[in-house]
Amino acid sequence: MTEKYSVDLSLKLNPLKNRSCKACGLYINQLPVFEKATNPQVFWVGLSAIQFNDDKKRLPLSSNSKTGTLIDEIERPLRSEINFYKTNLVKCLPLHNGKIRYPSVHEMEKCFTNLVDELNILRPSIVFLLGKQVSTFILKKENIFDYKLSQNFKYKNIYSKETIFVPIHHPSYILIYKRKKILNYIQSIQSLILKQFNCPPKLYNIAS
Repeated sequence: MTEKYSVDLSLKLNPLKNRSCKACGLYINQLPVFEKATNPQVFWVGLSAIQFNDDKKRLPLSSNSKTGTLIDEIERPLRSEINFYKTNLVKCLPLHNGKIRYPSVHEMEKCFTNLVDELNILRPSIVFLLGKQVSTFILKKENIFDYKLSQNFKYKNIYSKETIFVPIHHPSYILIYKRKKILNYIQSIQSLILKQFNCPPKLYNIAS
């Protein structure tokens, strides 16, 4: 692995230049986007890109989306001490008849090398895997087949080599099916992050 450093991933890891991403064809729908990274300690990994309009900020897990807004709420009180980075397993936009669809396993396989590059270059301390599809695919790559998404949001660290993976419910699932439990979801993830970096939750007005 290379040493951690600040880098604009859109320049360093442009899959249209460095990868044969035309193999899956999703680049035709929308070019991939990367967040500018500044020594991130925490990764969020979503499934695939949303469809951007010209008036939207083109970033993975953008705060213009409902998912991005909830992640932003989790991050906000912690940003003074902790750096975050958002990305997707599939960088481009899967479409079927003009409508967004789930990416296929083939498309995940083709794009996975880009996520590996992000992890190897930026070396985060903890990686949150958003939802069952992302968690299952990535953990299988680490030869981890047995995990559960805690119904009471007591998420667990999964250690693999130098990386800590944490499978969590996708924010969209929380927003649709567990809206009354949003605060529990937010506080659980915040507390887990603070515990990782030995930060007292009370300093951030977060319930432990």
